[in-house]
Amino acid sequence: MRPLIDENNLSYSKEFLIYHTRGKILVRAVLVIGAFTGSIYFYMQNQLFVFSALLFLFIFQIPLLIKSVKRIDEIQFRINSKGIQYRDNLLIPWNNIENERAFSEHNGYKDDTTDYFIYYIIDPGQIMKFNLNELSTDVSELSIVLNVQRNRFKKENSIT
Repeated sequence: MRPLIDENNLSYSKEFLIYHTRGKILVRAVLVIGAFTGSIYFYMQNQLFVFSALLFLFIFQIPLLIKSVKRIDEIQFRINSKGIQYRDNLLIPWNNIENERAFSEHNGYKDDTTDYFIYYIIDPGQIMKFNLNELSTDVSELSIVLNVQRNRFKKENSIT
């Protein structure tokens, strides 16, 4: 069976943008609504300790939810044929990047894995490693994008 995205297809989109995942925001919103509803219920039941704990949770989560919603459209990574850009930092060209990859790491628990995106910036000698579990992509999609964009860079610059 042929993959949905052909790794050798250089007509693949010109740029790949990675955002924060919307799932974490949804979980936080459900938590805030649940804490608020629970605090009202326990207040009516005259259980003030549980009421105050849920009210504290509600008040503590509101600023975090607002911050998450404000950041929902912030671009975390921009990957194109010129290179990789992290947030608002300068774009690092492909000729200054090596060993870029996405991989999963088993954490020792039954089904617990963490996905990472890592690349090495040659000039300052810096390793960049990011947790993909909080971003809007996965290991297989990012691996294909990195391969396509690296090949596009090589083709545009006549590198073999």
